[in-house]
Amino acid sequence: PTLVTLSATRREAIARVAREYNIILIEDDLYGDLTDDPTPLLAEYAPERTIVAGGLSKSVAAGVRGGWLACPPAYRHRIRVAHKMLTGGLPFLLAEVCSRLVLSGQASEMRKRSIVEINARVAIVRETLAGFDFNAVDNVPFVWLTLPDPWLSGTFKNACLEHGVLIDDEDEFKAGRSEQVFHGVRFGVSQPERRKDIAGGVGVIRRLLDEGRAGYDSFS
Repeated sequence: PTLVTLSATRREAIARVAREYNIILIEDDLYGDLTDDPTPLLAEYAPERTIVAGGLSKSVAAGVRGGWLACPPAYRHRIRVAHKMLTGGLPFLLAEVCSRLVLSGQASEMRKRSIVEINARVAIVRETLAGFDFNAVDNVPFVWLTLPDPWLSGTFKNACLEHGVLIDDEDEFKAGRSEQVFHGVRFGVSQPERRKDIAGGVGVIRRLLDEGRAGYDSFS
């Protein structure tokens, strides 16, 4: 969620630890097709123990809810059985639609158009929030914003919600309770229909940041 990419050195170290302790790695690469990052996947360092998850809903279109797993041959049967037990089986129509989109080249064209629109919206964010500490990456449809003092993540989320802007506080992305606090929030730019809606929402975020928490009269 913070838009930080693991370095090749870090990935190689993770692969070594996984081999030493016989750990299976699961790599979420749903946004991988949107970026031009040349860093090798974990699966390239530890192909015998890495399961890679990918799909079309992030890189092509949100309505195309098709995904896949790439795994070592030894795990293929168990994954198919687990998937069937959890979901009832692979929807044939969805699989066929996804296959035709990819093989026909339409998925690639849709991806290109999506990237153009995402980057136009990210540019609005960069211009509006200039001067504040945030992380935005080309081709990726969300932004990580580090909040200035004295804002707290949950309080800022509530303040935005009262102004009709929905964002995620940092707790949404934590696996459990932790003493580590980042004082950050994440918001997406792909859901609103028009660019002017993005400008309006990010404008609300900017006003709240400029006013500080003193401008927010509800602390519930």
